[in-house]
Amino acid sequence: EDFQAINQIREKAYVDLNAAGAIKPQHDFKVQVERALAMIAQEEANVTEKTKIALMQEATAYVTDQFTSTKALKKAALDSAIATIKGTATSGADPVQAAFVKFFQDKAADAKASSDDSEEAAQRAALIAKINGVAKGEGFFFEFGEDGKPKMTV
Repeated sequence: EDFQAINQIREKAYVDLNAAGAIKPQHDFKVQVERALAMIAQEEANVTEKTKIALMQEATAYVTDQFTSTKALKKAALDSAIATIKGTATSGADPVQAAFVKFFQDKAADAKASSDDSEEAAQRAALIAKINGVAKGEGFFFEFGEDGKPKMTV
């Protein structure tokens, strides 16, 4: 009678362990996918921030060069500043702002016309290599192929 109760408890424990064993790999896989997605989101944020900083530095250098090399632009900027101080400036008459706007419009047009995606391809390859390094190091159930699609490794 005691042995029968022990066997029933043991049998129930095995059933519970089997049920938990079926769910654990799914939970582990979910955690791994969430980790990979978080890494992708963080890398995209880093690239966006670096691109923004590089664009602003390039724009500042371009506008500074324009204003230091052209007397008419210097005079227009000075006149605009004096008018702003006096309070007689008209809206939209800031030559410095106009130069920045023109730079970004030209940059956008160049980017639209360009079909060179080597920089994006290099960033993608670096991201895939980074994620695959973490995946191998931490025993993920998947890794990413060169095309960016996940492949199961188990």
